Amino acid sequence: QIYYGDELARPLVVPGAQGDANLRSDMNWSDLARGGTTAEILEHWRRLGRFRHAHPAVGAGVHRTLQASPLIFSRTLDADGVSDRVLVALDQPVGSKTLPVFDVFPDGAAVVDEYSGTAGKVSQGRVTLDTPYRLVLLSRAK
Repeated sequence: QIYYGDELARPLVVPGAQGDANLRSDMNWSDLARGGTTAEILEHWRRLGRFRHAHPAVGAGVHRTLQASPLIFSRTLDADGVSDRVLVALDQPVGSKTLPVFDVFPDGAAVVDEYSGTAGKVSQGRVTLDTPYRLVLLSRAK
């Protein structure tokens, strides 16, 4: 769930404000011109938004926790002529990582980490990816 201002890490402290009045601060769009962290945070939320938009399973699918630590879960949707499945893995190592895909994708399936754009192929129930991120948003390659 994203709250207004999360996409730019909007400061929640307004001088002189008390309580939830801090939540009514101006949006910090001017921070984007400086680049750096604010631009990186916006790009993170954009990637998540594109993934959510492309995959109805994220919002309407069945959630299944596949591994508790580090967290790996799937969202699958098979209804009304729509078939969609994704696997999300958090707190993964930066660089090379091998993830079990459980039964979300069959052996031989071409998959893509939509967060990094890195493609892979499922073999023996696993996929190996080399990405600079700790988050993996896996779907079937199109």
